[in-house]
Amino acid sequence: SVGSTLCHYLISLGASVTAVRNRKWCPIQDKEVIAKKLPCIKEALPTTDVLILACTVTPVTWHLMNEETIDLLPDGALVVNVGRGPLVEYDAMLKALKSGKVGGFASDVGVSHPTKPSEPWDPIDELSLLPNTIFTPHVGGYCDISYGEGGSITAAVVESIECIIRCEAPPVWFNKPQSDVFKGSDPEFGSG
Repeated sequence: SVGSTLCHYLISLGASVTAVRNRKWCPIQDKEVIAKKLPCIKEALPTTDVLILACTVTPVTWHLMNEETIDLLPDGALVVNVGRGPLVEYDAMLKALKSGKVGGFASDVGVSHPTKPSEPWDPIDELSLLPNTIFTPHVGGYCDISYGEGGSITAAVVESIECIIRCEAPPVWFNKPQSDVFKGSDPEFGSG
């Protein structure tokens, strides 16, 4: 699982890791993870400097990071979401980033936007434009080694990012907005 593998990497780098999991711990994959294990995220948040969400969306985890749970984090904590967008409540994260309660937010999966819940990432959204956010369009784990595509996946991702920087629509764009904001006339992006 992503979470177990992440724990292994972080511990090998010298991090102190606290893992929260509602399901049973896998004895084979998780036996070497020397991490403090807690059953409830609310117990872990007050001492969490970097929170990494790597869980699925269920009725229990929907908006797991909301105003109440974000308030439990230390001021300036960093939040990384590699799970699913709806784990994070959009308005709560926006408010926390603007106030400095959350020092930074990185997401490989977008955020559960109130009016665009299925949008994976919107480069002109208010949250995306904050200087303390980083979004990738659910490609954070892509590399030539793991996907064996001889560089084609990496080249496509780089091409898409370069298009966005030039205020052009990327060649492949799911959930494309109805208006074409990449014609260089949008004041948020400038004139290309």
